[in-house]
Amino acid sequence: MSLMRWDPFAELSALRQHMNRFLESPWARGWRPEGYGPRVDVYQTDDEVIATAELPGIESKEDIDVSVADNSLTIKGEFRRASDVKEENFYHSERYFGAFSRTIPLPAEVKPEQARASYRNGILEVRIPKSEQGRKKPIRIDIH
Repeated sequence: MSLMRWDPFAELSALRQHMNRFLESPWARGWRPEGYGPRVDVYQTDDEVIATAELPGIESKEDIDVSVADNSLTIKGEFRRASDVKEENFYHSERYFGAFSRTIPLPAEVKPEQARASYRNGILEVRIPKSEQGRKKPIRIDIH
């Protein structure tokens, strides 16, 4: 019988690997924020706030619900499987299916009533004009 030196960091590393594997499993997807909806980019120009969302597999724009408030954007919809395959027949599954809802805070005040959206090739783009308060440019102050 040989003695082995105990390495607590190796055990922590193994625990981390087990946790990562668990969190990547289909059962744990509901615990992670990205499991609830599409990935979204939000940026702004001088005149508008623009959001783009990845919605692969959604066939029709009628399956997407977009709403804008003064300070947030909400995107709702549902990812569906292309065919009727029973869950127990899957060998490996990484794609998320089911209803989703994402609410994203906006970086400036906007005019929700003038927002417009387009959906092409699995990408949703929402353009929202900024309100006058949202357009305010910073005023440079000299330091004395």
